[in-house]
This record gives sequence, structure tokens and C-alpha cells, in this order.
Amino acid sequence: MANLSYHDVFWFVPNLIGYTRVALTCIAVYAMYFEHPTLMFLSYAVSELLDAADGYYARKLHQCSKFGEVLDMVTDRCTTTVLLTYLSQLYPRCALAFCFLISLDISSHYMQMYSQLITGKTNHKQMDVNAHWVLKAYYTDRRVLFGFCFGNEAFFMLIYLVEYLTNSLAWYCGVGLAVVAFPVCVIKNVINVVQLYESAKDLAKLDAAQLNAEKEAKK
Repeated sequence: MANLSYHDVFWFVPNLIGYTRVALTCIAVYAMYFEHPTLMFLSYAVSELLDAADGYYARKLHQCSKFGEVLDMVTDRCTTTVLLTYLSQLYPRCALAFCFLISLDISSHYMQMYSQLITGKTNHKQMDVNAHWVLKAYYTDRRVLFGFCFGNEAFFMLIYLVEYLTNSLAWYCGVGLAVVAFPVCVIKNVINVVQLYESAKDLAKLDAAQLNAEKEAKK
């Protein structure tokens, strides 16, 4: 079997799914700003469902890659950021809260990925025995991970959609589903806070160890 090139990695099945998610995100953004709510909702929802598929096929086909991991994370962060930015226009009184959620989402995941890689982990989802119990519960069971991620995005999608529903029954159903999804959204963002703190603590521990080693070396 010939050695793989970087071109081959680009054509891995999970990465093709990732490109499809990028395309769906572009469609969702177009639909969002040109006010086609049905198209936006469907394209965004399919993109979120494919978020589970890329990881499944990466493991099944032995096509896990650093490129795929970063592609997946960047797509997730950009997709959520675009939706929250638009929600801040739909709900101007909540704009500050949406800005906070964007900042928390990006910072917690970047800090987590950086701290995991710098400590020798292969990806940001790899947990060791010393990891915080919340993060272990979140990252080690893929059903839990998908449930919280999808529930979080579902809440944002639903509060977007209800602004465009004209049928009373559909509106009440949308609001009811949003109420059900809201606790999941809250818990997901609490997990982001824990993730931010724990990854910051891990980096600070590395700094302290390095500085202590340098101090000892000077003695």
C-alpha cells in the first residue's frame, strides 16, 4: 500500500462530511440573512446531525486526523457564532448574553484544545484519570456529548424559528420545545465554564512546573 499524502487526508470520508457541513453552514447563513427560515432551519439542523457522522466514520474507517479534528471544531464554533450573532439582532435585549455565550464557546474550546495538545494528548476530547468529573462524563460518552451539543443548538435554532412562525399552533409548539431545550443549553454552557477553568488550571500548572524547574537549574 502506498504511503498517504496530505491530498489523501483531504479526501478522507469524515473530512468530506466536514466540507458538506461547511457548505450547509453557508446555505444557513444565506437563508438567515435573506429571511428564508425554513431553508435555514433545515440546513442548520442537517449540519448538526452530520457533526456526529464525521466522528463515527473517522473511527469506523480509521481515518482520524488532526486536520479533521480542527475542521470539525472550527466549523462548530463558526456555525454557532453566526447563529448567535443573528439572534442578537432578533433579540436586541439579549445581545449582551449572546455575546457572552460566543466568547465563552470560543475561549473554552480553544483553551481546552491547546492545553490537551501541549500536555501530550492526541485531541481535546481525550480525558485522563485526573480530569474533572464533569468533563469526563461529557467527553467519554459520545451519546452524552451529542445530546448536550445538539440540545444546545436546538434551543438557539428554536428561538430563531419562533420569530418567523405565523401559525399559532406551530408557534406554541416551537416555544414549548425551546423551553424543553433551555435546561440543556444552560448545562452545556456550565460545562463550557468548567472546561475553561480546568484547561486554564492545567496550563498554569505547566507554567509553575517549568518556572520551578528553571529556578532549580539556576541554583
